[in-house]
Amino acid sequence: MSTELSEVAKASARGSFFLFLGKTSSTIIMAFASILVARLLGPENYGLYALAMIAPALLITLSDLGISPALIRFSARFRSEGKNLKVLALIKAGIIFKIIFSMLLSIALILLSETIATWLLRRPSIWFLIRFTTLYLLGQAIFMALNSLFIGLDKTENSLILMNTQATTKAVSSSLLIILGMSVIGATLGAGLGSLVAAATGFTILLLRIRPNLQSNNDTENINFLQALKLMIPYGIPLYLSTITFTLLTQYRTFILALFASNMEIGNYTIAMNFSILITLISYPIATSLFPAFSKLSAKEDYETVKKMFMLSAKYTALLIIPSILAMALFSEQLIHILYGLQYQLAPTYLTLYVLSFLCDGLGMFVVGNLFNGQGDTKTTLRVNLTNLSLSLPVAFILTSHYGVIGLLASILTSQFISTTYALYLAHKKYKMTIDLTASIRTATTSLISTLLTYVLITLTPTPNPILKLAIGAPLFITSFLALAPLLGAINRQDIYNLDELTRGIALIYPIARRILSLESKILSLRS
Repeated sequence: MSTELSEVAKASARGSFFLFLGKTSSTIIMAFASILVARLLGPENYGLYALAMIAPALLITLSDLGISPALIRFSARFRSEGKNLKVLALIKAGIIFKIIFSMLLSIALILLSETIATWLLRRPSIWFLIRFTTLYLLGQAIFMALNSLFIGLDKTENSLILMNTQATTKAVSSSLLIILGMSVIGATLGAGLGSLVAAATGFTILLLRIRPNLQSNNDTENINFLQALKLMIPYGIPLYLSTITFTLLTQYRTFILALFASNMEIGNYTIAMNFSILITLISYPIATSLFPAFSKLSAKEDYETVKKMFMLSAKYTALLIIPSILAMALFSEQLIHILYGLQYQLAPTYLTLYVLSFLCDGLGMFVVGNLFNGQGDTKTTLRVNLTNLSLSLPVAFILTSHYGVIGLLASILTSQFISTTYALYLAHKKYKMTIDLTASIRTATTSLISTLLTYVLITLTPTPNPILKLAIGAPLFITSFLALAPLLGAINRQDIYNLDELTRGIALIYPIARRILSLESKILSLRS
């Protein structure tokens, strides 16, 4: 890899690692907190809490206007160019805008709380709960802006701090307030405190760590408040519309399930969706860290560098995502039966079909989306998302009406595959970028063989205990994949060198990565 590409790739790998740690640890804390709060409140009060949080959750999405992704893109771009004064101007404009707009939405939520409770939620008595959720709305809006800023500046260790501060504060404060007798109000205030404390922590880090470093530069190029907003909002609006499109599509799928599926099927489907977060723990850090990486480079000025980065990103994303997806599909039955019991018989099949839709991410969807956004081409991202929406609406309705949940999952697979193909076509047409399809096929082949070998073993294992089957099958899957990857060409010597360079600066994982890569190198020698 060239020096410039190597530096960008190392920053991306480091960012992925910290985001993975932050996402994983905060998710675990949030899961325990959710279980504890649910137990303390009981089913009825927990239901009221969930209903009260619907309105602020929607308004948080509406409050962004694309400012968060714009902060990632332009802070990464300007910092790579040494234009730190512009970065400071963007920070100021973005955060002030988010504070003002989220405060206006909070006021609107307070004024409309009785209307929302009475006419939308059909629970007139919870209007006062909705008013307490304004703390969550305000804190979460600011939290999102600060987190995006840290990602854009390659300071993802601060994102880890923010995510865990939010999760821990919410868990502790919600539990304590409920125990002290505040019931649903305590849970609502705890959610708000978690976001507010995380936002305050982010501000402190920004003022004490980030701002002094940015002010130390001698550059003189600057922009004012309005210029910063004019730069961010036109860029962010298409991504904002894409987010709304995705939200609407999710709600639409829930609606047609209610029309054509039984309560039992929907219950199994919900369990399967809960498990999909395990794939998100892997995919989210990769997708998020690639965004600022592509923002630092221009396809017009650094074509060969961007082309190389695009191909390698797609290849190494596939090397991680594809085996993870097939492993999740392989062990779906064991995972669900361990945590939820044998009564959810349909959930393993639903989970298997759903995670297969993430294969599109392993075949380039994550990379191509970040290429468009990193180059400022957010309108193309919106085109791809609208294509996905236009396909999903009729296909989901037709297939779900005939085949229930299986039909809905088939529609997700179909629309994802077509929209991914369309996105890759646009990347080639507009930027002359292509993925290494041969490498992806080799990775998929290696993963599939490992899956089949492991499936045969756990099927022949005499014990019905799902924990034992998982304990036996998981090591076999990992070992067989690592053994077959160099033999089948999924990884070569240049890949080993590149991956060694990428992980060298991450002290916590490099010792493990070095041993794995050394093993891969020895297997390659045997193959030769």
